[in-house]
Amino acid sequence: MSDIEQRIRTHFPQLVEQMNAVPEEFAPGWLKVAARRNIGLDDFGPDIFEEPLERLCNSVNRDANLNVYGRMLLAGMITTQLENRLLMQRLRAAGALGPRPTPPIIVTGLPRTGTTFLHRLLASDPNHASLPYWQLMRPFSRGESDTPEMRLAEAKAVLDVRRKITPELDGVHLIRADRPEECMFMTASSMQSRLYWNLAPVYSFMDWYNQADRTGKYVEYIEALSYLQTQYPGQRLVLKAPDHVDGLAELLDVFPEAIIVQTHRDMSEQFGSYMSLGRVSRKLSVKALDSAREVEAILGLTDSSITRNLAARQRHPGKILDIRYADLTADPLECVEKIYAHADIVFSDAQRTALAAHLQDNTKGKHGAHDYDLSEFGMTVSEIKSRYADYESRFLT
Repeated sequence: MSDIEQRIRTHFPQLVEQMNAVPEEFAPGWLKVAARRNIGLDDFGPDIFEEPLERLCNSVNRDANLNVYGRMLLAGMITTQLENRLLMQRLRAAGALGPRPTPPIIVTGLPRTGTTFLHRLLASDPNHASLPYWQLMRPFSRGESDTPEMRLAEAKAVLDVRRKITPELDGVHLIRADRPEECMFMTASSMQSRLYWNLAPVYSFMDWYNQADRTGKYVEYIEALSYLQTQYPGQRLVLKAPDHVDGLAELLDVFPEAIIVQTHRDMSEQFGSYMSLGRVSRKLSVKALDSAREVEAILGLTDSSITRNLAARQRHPGKILDIRYADLTADPLECVEKIYAHADIVFSDAQRTALAAHLQDNTKGKHGAHDYDLSEFGMTVSEIKSRYADYESRFLT
């Protein structure tokens, strides 16, 4: 029995039956049946999710080497996202999704480049609304009794398991049920998302995903935002996910009004931090990690993200505002001024005061330190610098 299974059996014995109930082999059929049974609806809407779901299941079976906890975690996430598809289709059929949202600010960038810091800073502006984890996981009510309070309590229970099993994750990426979080948790209902890679080493799925067109994903993303905007009248949504960094061409095709802000960081720091985060999260789910293959996959994902991002800039010139991590950490409010000027947003004294208070209350390392060393992953600073010299020359000098 693995350490993670032992911890679950000790702290959460009620999950043991749930873990053991997940089939060894993943297949779209039983996952869709589970979602339909849980929600009581049949229509998943547009079939854009079918191919990625098939590929994801095949990759889980071929590549992932999941333990019983990993199978439960991944099956639960996929089922939840399929349930969200069913609920969104019900809203779409009823004409209840709402008009196009106020153009949101969408923060993206390669993972670990300051996107979370900037997103939560912008979200502290009282004129803005951010989406908390519970709402991103369950954006649509399942019925009259499924209140926001119930969905919040459900999310808290899920995260309580996470904290007891891996308390070190708070120092790497803090998640709380009622705090702003990545909209990756919402776009994953398309099944076109790196969320699944964050949970399990699904190598062949990511090989496909790196080349896939994202148009359908972003059509549904904007529809979901249209509905969520109705929950925050008079406020501008502020969103964030590195998941968008390689889909900006399609996102801007679908919603050219969106305000896109991209962060950039020294690539050796970015790579080391991302590898460390991924290792902490994925090691929970697998019987054993293939470290060399993991490094190769992250490098491939990074290469693809940069290539696709540069193509998006050619297709939509002037639409992406770049912010350097070093500038963001040196003078956050100056970076906010730059963003607001780009978006023609007034930055009042009251807004500045609110953002300054947020900075004072949320100092770096408040929830624990995140330490990592590139040598842990068989890489050196010079190797990363050489590989991404063109990127750093363009965005960091």
